[in-house]
Amino acid sequence: MLTPTSGEPSDLVGVEGTDFAASTSVGIGFGPEVDVIDEIPTVKDNEADPRIINGSTANHHIKPGSFNWDFSLGALSVSCSDNGDGTLSSTAGEEMTGTINYTTGFFTITSTVFTGFTDEDHTIDYTTYEFDVTPSGLATNGSGMLSGEFTVPAIWNETHTVTVVDEEGNIATSDFDVYGSDVVPEPLTMGAIVLLSSAALVVSFYCLRKRSYTKNIA
Repeated sequence: MLTPTSGEPSDLVGVEGTDFAASTSVGIGFGPEVDVIDEIPTVKDNEADPRIINGSTANHHIKPGSFNWDFSLGALSVSCSDNGDGTLSSTAGEEMTGTINYTTGFFTITSTVFTGFTDEDHTIDYTTYEFDVTPSGLATNGSGMLSGEFTVPAIWNETHTVTVVDEEGNIATSDFDVYGSDVVPEPLTMGAIVLLSSAALVVSFYCLRKRSYTKNIA
C-alpha cells in the first residue's frame, strides 16, 4: 500500500506491506526493470574460510530469480543460477552452493572441494530497477510487516511500478502516478525529440497550407 498513490519528484511516500520474511531487510525499486548483462564484479576469498568467495553487484535491488554468475576454475567453467529464494545452485552440484541477497546485491558461494578460487573470468547477469529509492534498505518486523517511507525519484511523468523485495525473494508491486516532472522519458532520446519536432513542423505546415487553400477557394 502506497500513501499517496500519486505525486511529483521529491515527494515523500509512505509504504506498508505484509507477508514478507520476518525481521529481514527490504529494498524498494522504482520504475521499469533494467537488465544488466556481463557485469564484471569484484570478488574475493573470505578471510576466515578460503572455501568461500564473496562479491557484490554494482546495482541493487535484484529481481528474484534473475541473478546468474559465471566463472572459471582452471579448465572448469562454473555457472551459478538464482533459485528465486535467495539461494544459488551451480553446475558443480552440491560441491558448490551459494546465496544472493536481493536487497544489498551481496552474493557468496561455498565450495566443499576448491579453495582460493578468485579472479577467474567472473561475469554476472541480473535484473534490477531504474531507481533504488531505499539505498540503505528498510526492515520488516517479527511478523513480516513492512512500514517505511521513500522519496519519489527524478523520473518522467507516467504510471510507474514500485517493487518491494526482501532478502528471501518475497516480492510485491504497486503502481504510482508521477506528474509535474521535467524529466524527458528515456525512450525519447535527442534524435527522437528532433524527429518528433520535425514531424510536428510538417503537420503544422500542412495545416497552414490547407487553411490557405481553403481560404482562397472561399
